[in-house]
Amino acid sequence: MIVGSGIVGCYLGKMLGEQEIWEKASRAMEKPCSSLLSKTGLDALDMDYSGCVLNELRGAKFFSDRRHFLVEKRTTQAYVLDRLALQKELAKEAEDEGCKIVYNKAWNSEKDEFILGADGALSSVARSMGVERRYIHAYQIRADLKETMDPDFAELYFGKLAPGFFGWRIPFDSKSAEIGLGVSRGNVKPFFDSFVKRFGVKKTRKIQSALIPVFDYRQKTVLGNKALVGDAAGQVKATTGGGIVFGCKCARVLAEAVERRDLDYYERGWRKRYGNDLRMHLKLRRFLDKIDYDELFSKISANNVSKLIEMHGDMDHPIVLARKLATVPAFWPYLPRLLFA
Repeated sequence: MIVGSGIVGCYLGKMLGEQEIWEKASRAMEKPCSSLLSKTGLDALDMDYSGCVLNELRGAKFFSDRRHFLVEKRTTQAYVLDRLALQKELAKEAEDEGCKIVYNKAWNSEKDEFILGADGALSSVARSMGVERRYIHAYQIRADLKETMDPDFAELYFGKLAPGFFGWRIPFDSKSAEIGLGVSRGNVKPFFDSFVKRFGVKKTRKIQSALIPVFDYRQKTVLGNKALVGDAAGQVKATTGGGIVFGCKCARVLAEAVERRDLDYYERGWRKRYGNDLRMHLKLRRFLDKIDYDELFSKISANNVSKLIEMHGDMDHPIVLARKLATVPAFWPYLPRLLFA
């Protein structure tokens, strides 16, 4: 049994086939998180997302309180997706493989050979396993803009405006965007209200809030015949809060484990394949939480590091870039803080 019919749950169903997928909601519902995903990450997942693309991005503009820099490439690096359309596409693919999605069906400790929890940040399966999590509190709107923005670039904002996380403006086109912000503690709404004032919002079309689980490598994802995957397992990039790519990659390992009738294979497997990248994202988040962004961005600009990011940056797998940055003398004072974060 798979609990949760979100993107990761349906992807797992597609991998396994012949599963019941229980969903407590009455219909397919969009998860309230950013719609930005890396092209390389999506291309590695064997899913048809072609009909879900709203915009293609070549890079990002990074802002601190007083500094900024640009990372750009000539080709598409990330997609802005219609997440609900992708979820429905994967649900169809899961059903084509023999799965049955049962709506209005919450899991309440019912028994089955395997209980596969893909039920999100507030997972009931995780709760039954005694798992406790920390969260990023996020708030976002989808809005029409009074003034145009460059549709080829996401905008990311760091510093005091978003303690413990960041703010974002992701274009659907030149006149509409997703505007959001997250914080690691406290009430996110006042921070968001202050942040959104810097943009001219013509009309708000959707308001969403969400809890983003913080990755914790100490938490087990298997207990007896239960296994967690995706947000339920905290398999989320601590730097950005994105979870679809790693959640789906880990779902493939879980499918292998179920076919082997060995969930311990899953616990070992996803950690061996993806644990180092997720831990690096966590180290980077802890490092960034203590950094002076103006100073960091100044060093990036002065040492032409944006070109290094353009060459070696990867939204999902940051280890190669981290190693390259370690060769830049201006960044050597940061290395102890990163290594011991």
